[in-house]
Amino acid sequence: MRFRLGYVSEPLVGHEYLRNRLAIPYLTPAGVVEIKFRRIDDSDGPKYLYQSGSTSERIFNPQALFDDRDYICVCEGELDAITAEQCGIPAVGIPGVDNWQPFFAKVFAGYDRVLILGDADDSGQGEGFANDLARLIPNSRVVLMPDGHDVNSFYMAEGSDALRRKAGIEDDR
Repeated sequence: MRFRLGYVSEPLVGHEYLRNRLAIPYLTPAGVVEIKFRRIDDSDGPKYLYQSGSTSERIFNPQALFDDRDYICVCEGELDAITAEQCGIPAVGIPGVDNWQPFFAKVFAGYDRVLILGDADDSGQGEGFANDLARLIPNSRVVLMPDGHDVNSFYMAEGSDALRRKAGIEDDR
């Protein structure tokens, strides 16, 4: 319930292109500021879509920045951030390094540790994303998932405790 994920089964007129997609709202204290739509099958076409006029230049789950801990995790994408949060790890998501904005680094000031949970995907883009962010965020450290995994798939294979150990997070829940 916290992340208010949805599924588009019967789109509004003019939005038929969003049918059968996962709806990922970007929430702030003021409410939903945009919705991103993810393809959930193996069909052709773009994996992610936005409504007209939307931007991908936002931080997902900014509420995590107000968690009372001396660390924060940064994930590539919304679903990895949701998975980390469900494991008790405060995490924000950046929808790809191309969507990083220079002013984002300022929100990580004051943390003792910024853990960048990087994908070890087949394309190698996840490692590049993590290393690029590490150069931009002071006090950051890259934590790469094992080969072929992102945060979500690692959690699915190994569980919550293993993800926390991989990130080097003691049981502070």
